Amino acid sequence: MRAGMLAIFLAVFTHPLRAEEIDRLLAAVNGKVICEGDLLLARNLNAILSLGQSSALRSKKEEIDRLIDLELMRQELETFSMAPKDQSKIQTRIQELKNAYAEIGGLPRFLHGLGLQESELLDYLHLQDSILGFIDFRFRPFAGVSEQEVQEYYKEKLVPPLRQAGAAVPPLAEVSGKIEEVLKEEKVNASMNQWIQDIRRHARVEYFLDGVELPWANKR
Repeated sequence: MRAGMLAIFLAVFTHPLRAEEIDRLLAAVNGKVICEGDLLLARNLNAILSLGQSSALRSKKEEIDRLIDLELMRQELETFSMAPKDQSKIQTRIQELKNAYAEIGGLPRFLHGLGLQESELLDYLHLQDSILGFIDFRFRPFAGVSEQEVQEYYKEKLVPPLRQAGAAVPPLAEVSGKIEEVLKEEKVNASMNQWIQDIRRHARVEYFLDGVELPWANKR
């Protein structure tokens, strides 16, 4: 754990960004610009939330696309009326982070070292929570899983690798609930990804590099 946290700091502080790099325009989403500083902010916030655990390496284009998708969802949430979220969930998450960082200098120290304010972390957690709430409201109720789908997953995806590994195969009744959860999550993710692609098609998304618009921009 301690080594993972030190790796975060080494990754950040051995590659300092100049002011002109932080202000460099990367993309625009319906007129809302995304700069190099936004990319750095997202990296640092995710580093804090991941507690030093390694994550999949992504190209800069993939990172920018994730920020674009996040901005599209944020803009959609502005027009979507939802009941107020339970603030205690956010406070619980913050306390969990404080507890996790307590033995290695404390969360405030790490936030300060990355140039972050706790308010920025709170805003990010609120956005994540709002998006999860929207997904649960918009997609999860329609992600039904049939008994046949559960049986097919059991026979085609669960049993073969277990037998190949020489492991015991649990009876279907014992794992059907977990299989249903996996299948439902897959359907929710597929529906959400399709929704993001749909709103992308109706959005004005522009990519830039050194102030020059790139050819894969998507304009209305």
